[in-house]
Amino acid sequence: MKSRRHSAISSAVVQQNDPIFAGILIQWHNLTQSEKVVCSCIFLVPLWWLWGWSYLAVFLAISVFAYQYFHKGSLHLQKPSVFVIAGIAYGLHELLSISFWAIYNNYSLNPRSFTNSITTWIAPLFLLWYIKSYRIKVRPQVIAWAFSVVVFQMLLFWVVIHFAWKENFYIPPRSLFGLLTGKGEVFVPGVGNSNFLMPYFPSDSSLLGMVRYVFFFHGPESLALVVGFGCILAVDIQQKFWSIILFSGSFFLLLLSGTRSTWLAIPAVLIIRWLLTISKNGKLWRMFALLAIVSFVTLSIPAVTDLFSNSATHTAKATGEFRGDSTEVRAEIYRRTWEGFINGSDTQLIFGHIVSGETVLPGYAPAVVGSHSFLLSTLLYRKGLLGTAIFLTFWISLISWLYATRKSRPMSCLIVYVLFSLTFSVMEWESVVMPIILITSVTHNPTLQIPKSKHDFKALSLKSIIEF
Repeated sequence: MKSRRHSAISSAVVQQNDPIFAGILIQWHNLTQSEKVVCSCIFLVPLWWLWGWSYLAVFLAISVFAYQYFHKGSLHLQKPSVFVIAGIAYGLHELLSISFWAIYNNYSLNPRSFTNSITTWIAPLFLLWYIKSYRIKVRPQVIAWAFSVVVFQMLLFWVVIHFAWKENFYIPPRSLFGLLTGKGEVFVPGVGNSNFLMPYFPSDSSLLGMVRYVFFFHGPESLALVVGFGCILAVDIQQKFWSIILFSGSFFLLLLSGTRSTWLAIPAVLIIRWLLTISKNGKLWRMFALLAIVSFVTLSIPAVTDLFSNSATHTAKATGEFRGDSTEVRAEIYRRTWEGFINGSDTQLIFGHIVSGETVLPGYAPAVVGSHSFLLSTLLYRKGLLGTAIFLTFWISLISWLYATRKSRPMSCLIVYVLFSLTFSVMEWESVVMPIILITSVTHNPTLQIPKSKHDFKALSLKSIIEF
């Protein structure tokens, strides 16, 4: 079986005399085949955006399995793990439930309703199965470099949009996929976003007084999760200058997304990471001492207490009033969704309502009951207790596998799941979640060969070991 694994897309051991970088450029010829594939998939994000994203996971899965079969002669996948079985089962549950609902209600669904389960769940889970079967590994510095390129591309795009285009109103052009499949020429907000090229929303605004940006993704929430992962990834980089640049660029783009939930989640995630780090270093007592001092000063000195109270009140008010209309609409969506869940029939409680409910904001398609929350709307309301149980099996077993292999991974590969879990209550399962899951599953610290002689030891230069 081991020989079979090495016949997959190559993920060879790091060689001491093969440096990854030459200045700021990556040494392409020194990357393994796995690293070349993953790196290309990341920094070619603008190309996938122009294409339309719709069936990228399906095409990638077909390409990987076709390569494995025709070039290596066989697939020889391992027995699927619990998270692979549960993830595919969730996708099939989603596909079958919407199909039976359409038949029972004599309702005609568009093809997207059927293919969404395949593109979002089934195809990525087959890739995850392949990754685990053949132990595909990519060095974290390769991932960080590819993310840095994407962040640079978005910053450059922002310069063009903000200073050259003046963030003016525009008519979204169709993506290549939208053109080839003859999708509608007129963009309807919230319907078929992936069929149109929308780098920003001219009618929305962010906290910086600029428009709300999307860049190369389906929506601002997707952008926020990507650059949020960039912030978390940057903290793992030991080269301080690179870390600061990537974090600053990612955080600036996070502000441009105008996504409040991720703004609030990122500081909490970084604090959790910091607590885990200092507990490893035996410095946890210092943190508690600092908290005790801050608490005493805050609660004992009236002037300081007033300062903290006024600051907290102002921050909460500003956060609540920012895009206040959406706050009120979301509150109404959640209220009606919860009522629909608890007041539904026994069948709906177990199998879910399958589809979203009535509109909350007439004229705006996304504002419907059973939306804007993966936990409440997608799982409990639309998928019911059965679908929720299947998803939790997938989610818990996936995180358990990553935790069991944590010693060979950077901390960002686990911490990002805290970000996902925190935002699931007010965000849907965004299109970028599964690609980030695939990235975390392949990211491993390099396995360095031990020098066997004094000559080999001298050849082990700083250039050949890129700290991360």
